[in-house]
Amino acid sequence: MVTFISDTGCDITKNIKLPYELKFLPLRVYVKGKEFEDKVTISPEELYSFELQGEVASTSLPKPDTIERVIKDAAENSERVYVITISSKLSNTYDLILNIVNNMNVKNVTVLDSKTASIKQGYVVMKAMEILTRKGSLTQADINRIVENSLLVFFVPTLEYLYRGGRIGKAKAFFGKLLNIKPVLTTDDEGEVNTLATVRSMEMGISTMANLASNFAKNKGFANSYSVIGGYTIDSMKSYLEKLIGNFDNSSILGTSSIGAAIAAHVGPEAFGMVIGERIQF
Repeated sequence: MVTFISDTGCDITKNIKLPYELKFLPLRVYVKGKEFEDKVTISPEELYSFELQGEVASTSLPKPDTIERVIKDAAENSERVYVITISSKLSNTYDLILNIVNNMNVKNVTVLDSKTASIKQGYVVMKAMEILTRKGSLTQADINRIVENSLLVFFVPTLEYLYRGGRIGKAKAFFGKLLNIKPVLTTDDEGEVNTLATVRSMEMGISTMANLASNFAKNKGFANSYSVIGGYTIDSMKSYLEKLIGNFDNSSILGTSSIGAAIAAHVGPEAFGMVIGERIQF
C-alpha cells in the first residue's frame, strides 16, 4: 500500500478516481481574529465572503502535532508514504514537514517539494501518482520534470492581496493599480510567483492565457496529448474559467476545483486559472 499526503495548498478536482490514497494536512487561516483550518473548519466560500466584506486574511503552517499524527499513521499502515508540499518558496511547510519526518526517524516517508500551489500542485500530485505506478519509485527529480512540463496560468483583477501577503513588492502593486494593469501570473520552475503578461481587461486576459497555454503545449511537444485542470474562486470567476478552458479539447479537461481558503487569502476572492501539462493516464 502507498499513501500520498499533501497540504491544503493543493486544489484537486473531486471527480477524479485516484490510484492511491491521498490525505491532506490543513494549512491554518486567520481571519476576523480567529484561527481556522483550511477546508476543515473554514470552507473556501466562507473565506471569499469574508474578503469581499473587506476582511484581511493571513495564513500559517499546518499544526506540527497534526503533521506528526497523520504521517505516523500513514507510515505504520503503508509500505511507502510520499508527502508533496506547497512550494518551499511560498511557504515553510516543506521545511517543517521535513524536520518532523527526520525527527520521527521513519524510513518509508519521502518529502517532496511540488514547487507550485493550488491546481498545479494538484496536477503535480496526480502526475506523480502516474509516474509511481509506471516506475515503481518517485524522486524530487521526477517532480521537477513534472513542474517543467506543465504550466499554470492564473488571473487576478487586483494585486492588492498578493502585495499584502508579501508575494509582490509595493511598487509593482502601486503601478499596477495606477495603470489599471491586470497580471497573468504563474509559478515558475523554482516555485515562485512570476508575471507572464499584463492586460487591461478580463477578456484580453482570457485570450492571453489561452494562447500562453496552447503555445506552451506546442513548444513542449504535447499539443495533441495533454490534460487541463481549472480553478476558480467566486461564481463570477467560474464563468470566466469556462470561457478559458473552452479553448481546449473537452476530452482533455480533467475537471475544475474551487481555490482553497489558504490560497485565496493571498490571491483574493476573485481569481481563476488553469494548468496544462502532459496527459495524465492512470
